Formats: sequence, C-alpha cells, structure tokens
Amino acid sequence: MKFLLKSNALLFIYIFVSHLASAQNDADKPRYEAHWAGIDMGVSILTNEEMGMEFSNNEYWENDIAQSFFIHFNMLEYKIPIFKQYLGLTTGLGWHMNNYGFKDDYVLSYNDSVVTANQDLNQEYDRNYLSVHYFSVPLLLDFATKKGTKNSFYFCAGVVGSVRIGSRTTLRGKYENGDKFNNTRRAKFNLNPIALDATVRMGYQSFGLFATYGLTSLYKNDKTVGVYPLRFGATLNIPSIGKDKDDEGRSFEEFEEAIDSL
Repeated sequence: MKFLLKSNALLFIYIFVSHLASAQNDADKPRYEAHWAGIDMGVSILTNEEMGMEFSNNEYWENDIAQSFFIHFNMLEYKIPIFKQYLGLTTGLGWHMNNYGFKDDYVLSYNDSVVTANQDLNQEYDRNYLSVHYFSVPLLLDFATKKGTKNSFYFCAGVVGSVRIGSRTTLRGKYENGDKFNNTRRAKFNLNPIALDATVRMGYQSFGLFATYGLTSLYKNDKTVGVYPLRFGATLNIPSIGKDKDDEGRSFEEFEEAIDSL
C-alpha cells in the first residue's frame, strides 16, 4: 500500500512538472516535438565486457531478470532544430530507478577495496535486489516525420549521462518460524557515481520502444569485473507542444521534398 501511494504521488508530481515545463506559447517561436519526456518501463540484463550474460568466475553478477525491472520518469525535454521538424538535437532531464535482482540467494557485500556477493546457505529470499536511482540528461539526434505527435514516426540515437543520487538493497522473505522480514540497507556499494549509456529510441505517435547499453561499468572499475547493464522496454511519450493548424495537413510527401531540397 505504501509503495502504491508513493508511486501515485511521484506520478502526479511528474505529470504536473512536465506540463509546467512544456507551457509555452507556440506563437512566440517554432517548437518541435522532442521524444524524451514520458515514462519508460522494462527489464535489465547485466552483461560482461564482451556483452555476454555469463560471468564464469563471478556468477553472482548473473542477475535475475524477473526482479530486474526499471521505471524512468523523463520530466523535461527540449529539441533544438537542425533541419525544420525533421532533424534536431534533444536534451532534457529524467529520474531513473533501476533494480537488479540476485539469483540463488546471493547477498551483495562490499568494503573499501572490493564489491562482491556471498551466497546465503541458511536463508531463502523471496525478493533480493539492488535498487539504484539517478538523475539523467540525454543528448539525442532526434528524427521525426512530423512537427507534432499525431501520425509521426520517430527515431532517436545518442547518449544518456547520469549521476547516482541513491542506492539500496532489499531482502524479503520468511524465517523458519514463519515470521516475515523486509530488510533494507542504504549504501554506495562501490557503485560508479557517474553512468554513461548509449541509447536508441523509436516509435509512432506517443508509443515506442527503446534500448540502452552501459558504456561505463555499474561498479567502480577497480572493485570488481566490468558489469554493463543492457536495458530494453516500452515508452509512453508525453507531448510537449500543442496542435498547429498550419501543420495538420502536412504529409509525408512534403518530408521527401524537403530532403531532396536539402
């Protein structure tokens, strides 16, 4: 219940801030629809330096995908046009919450020199995951077939830089006597304070798909082997500009003519 209340409160604040950020009179200057603001949801897979899913000597980094979900609230966006509405640079701000589940009752452990996970042979866990929160800023090359969202296809590629703002582990389960426990530990866990991800995003109107791959390791380089998150999922875009009556009848043929003239 507390989780639902917190989630609904965050969603309300997010939508309110998004609408405030997008409140601008279109008559003042041309604005074009960016493709960042919205809600991203999906799953994460931890990969090794060769983009494989196996960690032969560090099997505890082979994450439980079912518990490795994420939700991203991308709150602010702005598109700098390069060529009319068709091509531009998009930036913005997001709040990203990423979970990484552990298999086989491995429990995350760290000290000043290393980060690892130890298998707990005396206790089984129903939920066992690491949660990491970031503030994120994208830089995307944003291609779209329309000025606004309606009947528009889009494709974006670029990078997302993030700063870690919090992290914790959660262990949930039952003791032998039937008592339930829910243990949370907040720490830095030798996580990288800065993350850089490559990303692609594509879709139609307000719906799309996306994927990101970590260019930096999840943990500090000298604390363990390289661990690179691969994320993919679906996105619901929130339009940031209103309708422009002059553009409502614009067709894809005009886009082709513009490319020819360019």
